[in-house]
Amino acid sequence: MFQAALRPQALKCSVARTLQASEEARVTAAAKLFPGIKRLSERVLVQGLGSRVWDADGNELIDFASGIGVTSTGHCHPKVVEAVREQAGLASHLQMSVTHHDRALQLIERLEPYALGLDRFFFATSGAEAVEGALRLARQATGRAGVVAFRGGYHGRTAGTLAITTSGIGYRGGNAGPLPYGAFFAPYPGLGGDKAYCREQLDLLVKQQVAPSELAAVILEPVLGEGGFVPAPHSFLKHLREWCDAHGALLIADEVQSGAGRTGAFYACEAAGVQPDILTTAKGLASGYPLSAVISKAEIADKQPPGCMGGTYGGNAVACAAAIATLDVFEEEGVLDNVRKQGARATSTLNTLKAECPAVVDVRGPGLMLGVEFDKSLTGFAGEVSRECEANGLLALTAGVHEACRLIPPLIVNDEDLDEGLAIFADAVKTIADRHGVAGSGDPKPHTTGRPAVLRGLTTGSSFDGA
Repeated sequence: MFQAALRPQALKCSVARTLQASEEARVTAAAKLFPGIKRLSERVLVQGLGSRVWDADGNELIDFASGIGVTSTGHCHPKVVEAVREQAGLASHLQMSVTHHDRALQLIERLEPYALGLDRFFFATSGAEAVEGALRLARQATGRAGVVAFRGGYHGRTAGTLAITTSGIGYRGGNAGPLPYGAFFAPYPGLGGDKAYCREQLDLLVKQQVAPSELAAVILEPVLGEGGFVPAPHSFLKHLREWCDAHGALLIADEVQSGAGRTGAFYACEAAGVQPDILTTAKGLASGYPLSAVISKAEIADKQPPGCMGGTYGGNAVACAAAIATLDVFEEEGVLDNVRKQGARATSTLNTLKAECPAVVDVRGPGLMLGVEFDKSLTGFAGEVSRECEANGLLALTAGVHEACRLIPPLIVNDEDLDEGLAIFADAVKTIADRHGVAGSGDPKPHTTGRPAVLRGLTTGSSFDGA
């Protein structure tokens, strides 16, 4: 695996540039952002490398948020950086509704072997845009309007994706207005009931809510993302495939967050041996550059008339170059092997925490899509843990409405960064458990992460080594 030394001068210049603006000016500018944007912290980040980031005051943090699962090859992987620089010097944008461009065609060739037998591609910029495209494709291909989604699922914040999102009411805000008709909901296994109950509810749904003749598609996340990092049992995914076939509905796998290697397989459906009719992918696909895709079968995609799919920036040449470089890193540096290895190590460590701290009630995987759920009676516990982590040098997010945290480090995370991040997380959990009066939580250990970057790491280097 690649070893990359930090560039001390580059980091110092970046911090210095940011510090040219006074603290007052930064606060004033931040206050002008829409308040509808929710964030973990008001900290101002200026640079990242590998699994670590630095803020405007020179403090270093371990990043277990990864831009919400986006920086798959870590921050500023040199192969991705070089590919972006090269493409930016050739052409920054070549619009796909005007002509073809070589980077998009090359990406199709590189991505198809991972696409679970699907062979038609549409490129967009965001996960929500991809899901919108998938819903449109399903409705046009079947001539039907109804869509079954699962409670706890998150698919985006656009009108069409909000209509099938139920991971939390906060995504809609106070008044999202009327949303598109045609969404029906079933319980997600492990969140809304056991597998037998969820199968029964699916059968009831087509008797009580929507006739099979009106049903275009069923969409689910193979691993719930914002809903709490809950993996669907493989047996349920196989049953869902059979259920869709029996009712003439298309199966859409929303792998925006679980895809691009996050679970240890390139797509989570692969591990279950299930081929969807339509697959959406984004986030880690291009290591931080805005790129998403809808992938389907020829017999489905070919039913669309020309002009109904498109977008100004979809399939941007620089983003496609970043995605190709991301696949290079995956293949040359054994990224999927690292995900499986580090996921197993992290799961073992988190299960030890569960045994030590009664506040922890569940640890979930797979791979580096890790969820830790706390006792639901401890209101606000997950948010407090997340803030305690951030105060001590770790970025870690909450997930869902059931008091859970999610840990989504870069897929190239090495032993040192993973272990240090997990130690901060464990200490935060024990600290918050103690505040809530949870007995038997153990004592948090002192640690030093979060001190200024000028005191740490600038001369010793940082590693992309995932071994």
